[in-house]
Amino acid sequence: MGRAMSSHVTIAMPMNAGTRQASPGAIQAPAASSRPESDLVARLRSGDRAAEEGLYREHVDAVMGMAIRLLGRTCDAEDVVHDSFVTAFEHIGQLRDASSFRAWLLRVTVRHAHRRFRRRRLLQRLGFDSGQDDATLAQLAAPGLSSDAIAELAKIDRVLAELPASQRSAWLLRRVEGLELAEVAAACGASISAVKRRIAAAQARVDHHLGLAVDDD
Repeated sequence: MGRAMSSHVTIAMPMNAGTRQASPGAIQAPAASSRPESDLVARLRSGDRAAEEGLYREHVDAVMGMAIRLLGRTCDAEDVVHDSFVTAFEHIGQLRDASSFRAWLLRVTVRHAHRRFRRRRLLQRLGFDSGQDDATLAQLAAPGLSSDAIAELAKIDRVLAELPASQRSAWLLRRVEGLELAEVAAACGASISAVKRRIAAAQARVDHHLGLAVDDD
């Protein structure tokens, strides 16, 4: 048994993440909307397409950050960001509480990330995946992190790559994003007990491969 793993992984978003032209990730430091979010949602529901820009600017950083860490690949994350906003705007009528748009959008993002990850895994097994992972935990390591810590992150990346998408996402949202269990559950569209089981299963795999003691949640 070794030392216990820290609760959260220290990483940093790359400065050039998401820079493809006309892509959601291309916006650098978007300005916050001057209108209340509920007002923008109401305008969008009434058919005011200009409200999309305000909601997009308000949430694109959070969506991009989550997508890039869930997928570990910038190009896939950019596609997920685009698909998530398109889905959210097209199905805005399904949102019951306008003030919960952010939580709902992040849940849509996790769902799209799951699909993308499963598709990528299938392509890898068939030998058809030519993409490059450029945003793994090791590659997003915070400046100044020791070489041993980066090597440990690389091991975690390899373990996470083999996990079911649901376990991988729940673990990343909790351990890397630092979300509370209730927030993880909301993002994953699952109960708190379900995400706790997923996180525990993922943590057990990580601990097993790293030789670490189990860290109680």
